[in-house]
Amino acid sequence: MKNSAGYSTIIADQAIPYSTESNFSFPPLSCHIQPSKLTCLVGPHRSQLRAYLQMLAGILKPGRGTVTVLGQELSELDQLAWRKFRCQIGYFSGSSSLLPTQHGLMNVMLPILYHLDLSFREAADKARALLVEFDCHFEPTTLPSLLNSFQRAQIALARALILDPSVLILDVPFNDLGAKEREKMGVLLGEFKENRIVCMIGGLQYPNFLEQHANQIIFISEHKIMNFNGWRSFMQSEDSDVQELLSVL
Repeated sequence: MKNSAGYSTIIADQAIPYSTESNFSFPPLSCHIQPSKLTCLVGPHRSQLRAYLQMLAGILKPGRGTVTVLGQELSELDQLAWRKFRCQIGYFSGSSSLLPTQHGLMNVMLPILYHLDLSFREAADKARALLVEFDCHFEPTTLPSLLNSFQRAQIALARALILDPSVLILDVPFNDLGAKEREKMGVLLGEFKENRIVCMIGGLQYPNFLEQHANQIIFISEHKIMNFNGWRSFMQSEDSDVQELLSVL
């Protein structure tokens, strides 16, 4: 799966997530996120990280500053442009549920049926082909409740990638997975960086994935934001807050 989008970066300039319900402080974020790279947001407060992640994904507009994704400044998009833009963003959450009353194949098909003018058969064929590419060893028409956690994660990832997005956002992708399943998920996720921007939170649940694939790590707390050029640079930081976070691994 490759993407040939004309624009190739996410650019945040002094951006602060819009949040009315959080008690956290949000330092301004400035960063460039490049294609074929993995950027991981880490820090002590997952809900705070998720607000930044959703801002970079274009799910939330910034409360202050600017975020430009694929050449489009989020605050300038009207409703029609926003819907078209969202087709280019794949969002995979390891903590969100699949639709329990729809089988796996239908869960994967839903973004196509909503966004694209394809027949039901064409959507089903595209979804089946993607599940085959993922080497899924289960019947696609099985309900999610009858699948194990890794199989459900495969379906959720397929749903995020079915529109061949230019940006893939990973929200705790290793959540609810055992050690062997995290290893398998890490191998699977590592295949989808080429020509695509990948940004995530929850990477510290499986540090081996960050060691192999992370090109940029952004540490975010209530008081500071620090940018590191990969896992080794992050591990070697002498910052006390970073070391405290690493001490729990």
